Amino acid sequence: MLNIFLQSDSTLFFGRFHSLIVHLPIGFILLGVAVFLLSLFKKFRFLLTSLPLILLLSAISAILAVVFGFFLATEGGYPEETLSWHRWMGIVVALLSVASLLLILGFFDKSSSGILLRERLNIRFLDSEINKQKKKLGFCLGMLAISISVTGHLGGNLTHGEGYLFDYAPSFIQELVSNAESEKGNFSFPEDADSTLVFEHIIQPALIQKCASCHQGESKKGGLSIMTLKDLKVGGETGPAIEEGSLSTSELYQRVTLNPESKKFMPPKGAGLSYGEITLLKYWIENGIDQQLSVTSEEIPKEIKELIESTYGLSTRKKAHYEKVKVAAVPETTLNEIRGKGFRIATLSEENNFLEVVAIGKLKSENIEALKEIGEQITWLDLGESDIKDESLGIIAEFQNLTKLLLDNNPITDKGASALGKLNNLETVNLYNTSVGDSTLNSLAQIKSLQSVYVWNTKVSKELARQLEEEHPNLAIDIGDLAEVKEQK
Repeated sequence: MLNIFLQSDSTLFFGRFHSLIVHLPIGFILLGVAVFLLSLFKKFRFLLTSLPLILLLSAISAILAVVFGFFLATEGGYPEETLSWHRWMGIVVALLSVASLLLILGFFDKSSSGILLRERLNIRFLDSEINKQKKKLGFCLGMLAISISVTGHLGGNLTHGEGYLFDYAPSFIQELVSNAESEKGNFSFPEDADSTLVFEHIIQPALIQKCASCHQGESKKGGLSIMTLKDLKVGGETGPAIEEGSLSTSELYQRVTLNPESKKFMPPKGAGLSYGEITLLKYWIENGIDQQLSVTSEEIPKEIKELIESTYGLSTRKKAHYEKVKVAAVPETTLNEIRGKGFRIATLSEENNFLEVVAIGKLKSENIEALKEIGEQITWLDLGESDIKDESLGIIAEFQNLTKLLLDNNPITDKGASALGKLNNLETVNLYNTSVGDSTLNSLAQIKSLQSVYVWNTKVSKELARQLEEEHPNLAIDIGDLAEVKEQK
């Protein structure tokens, strides 16, 4: 029966009066606190006699506000967690108001048991009881003031959206609030820029911050939740909130870019999405709503990366492999032994133990064998003009932390060089003036991290180079003028 009543139009009608009634307990409670504080001065002690009436009105209005609040909540469209806290804090205010009234009426005083209510309303009795319970009364009124403040703030968030109180605050206050919000996780970025995702770490938190007060959980206006990418794709009563590659049919984008005076503008209350957030949302929708798109992705244009850097203080530079991986240090005695076999060796930086190795003069296969002992630490390897052969490339292909490999001016062919396709972290390789061909280039092109290949004066065909560049937008294949002249002949 209660369920049917709570779902009727009458309850929704009365629920709308919650916004009117809720101001009454706020006023009465603050008046009660003011009267109590003034009564601490002898000149205003007479004001204490008004407290019973003030607390009676506080209790009645608080109870009514709670009841009408329950009615209003059945309408839905409020964030469940905030609503729950607001509801329980409202009940606390009502209970504290009743408890404060009963306190000054002597119902918690054992010596006053058995006294009739009309006798408790006698001025002399009230004056005696109030003075007797002054400390407890002060505590109750203090708790009431705190409780009503918290309840009112939560109610404001429900009505106007999170952060409404500080939308037009002075800049230094907004900065303090934004720092606090950041600590709460609205914008929490991974330490590794490569792991920072455009949707998960920027767009989604912005939507939650600005729109979740109306669009989350079981209570969601228009049937729309913005909490996950799946929710956005499903959308609400008007269809999907976002559609891949289409701004015109992405209802979310259309709503957040309307004139703020429009009834359909989102969010209806509080600050809307910023220019940077809208620009990023636009780019993300137009380019396929990729959930795994990182801020360091090569496909993101320069102007969007600059916006991300200036707005969020993020680095959009993709970290090299050696900046993300740690390896053990090599003893200096071992390095000196290998240096004696025809190599110059240097530590890449003081922050890691990776090595840059450069060949000095011509090498034999046993010289390359010596590098196996430090293969894990080598990330830059220059063997240009060292006369290495195909059989040595199998050893080099085992150095999985290699990011830059220079093999120019050596008598190597596809027979050995095709093994280099196993170097999964390779970013740059120079094969200038070698005898490698299309087989090697095809093998190298499968390395996802590879960015630059130099194949001047080789057997690589211009057609394959251009084809692979089209298939792999992040890969630059430099075939040089010599290759172009050779093709023309």
